[in-house]
Amino acid sequence: DMVKSKRSKRSRKSSSVPSSSSSSGTDSSSSFSDSSSSDFLDTKSKKFEFKKRTSGRLAKWIVRGIPKKHVKVAREAFKPSVEKLEKKYDALNLLTNPRLDETLYAALKSVKHSSASVTNIYPQEKVYRRQADLILDMAKPLLFLVNKSKFKKKPSDAMALKSLSLLWCHLFKDISTTRRLNILSQVHPNHVGLLSRSAETLLIGGDDLFGDVCIKELLAQVHTAALVSNSVAPSATSTPAKSNMSNRPSSLTGPSTSNSSQRNHDINRYITFC
Repeated sequence: DMVKSKRSKRSRKSSSVPSSSSSSGTDSSSSFSDSSSSDFLDTKSKKFEFKKRTSGRLAKWIVRGIPKKHVKVAREAFKPSVEKLEKKYDALNLLTNPRLDETLYAALKSVKHSSASVTNIYPQEKVYRRQADLILDMAKPLLFLVNKSKFKKKPSDAMALKSLSLLWCHLFKDISTTRRLNILSQVHPNHVGLLSRSAETLLIGGDDLFGDVCIKELLAQVHTAALVSNSVAPSATSTPAKSNMSNRPSSLTGPSTSNSSQRNHDINRYITFC
């Protein structure tokens, strides 16, 4: 009987303790799933004391700067490999800093009358892309902590890690959207609304800043706008009565034709270089 009772106790104990692999996966998914977002919103602010020794060290790093060799070591300390997810939101290319699409690069060259390289065609985009590199460097140790189940044993640790994850995602999306808005306002200022309408469907990360889906939608909008403009133009510049035309100086009819030609040229310009 004693042997049986010991065996039953061991079996109950083993069944109640989950395996390390399943524990890690369950902890990670439960802490960062969409279902827990409502619980996160109800969380109260966590007050804590920041040690003066630590704060002094951080202030020194910010003011004096960090040597490049130290930054390089920190950047390469963690190298995550993201598994492919067969769903709408796939993070496989999340850690890839996108470059300007060739289509919009050609558009910028035409607008600016420049032959600069894709890197130098728009100085502001060059600055933002550099900042995006730094943001992606921050993601690597963050992803390591997200995967580390033991780090999230305390509720306060889980809260801190989720707060950091949310703020990082918000920052990366914000700078990516700003990059897109800056480019689009240069080449197609009348179609920047496309970004707000597609805010929840345009993927972040990958090889291209906009992507094929956004480019096709943009070209469709530009083409439609050109057709509407051409169809409205004749009524807006309808031919006046012959009596009025005969009394007009011939010099006034020239600029009207020139302006109409220039307007059609501007419309076609936005179509052809895309």
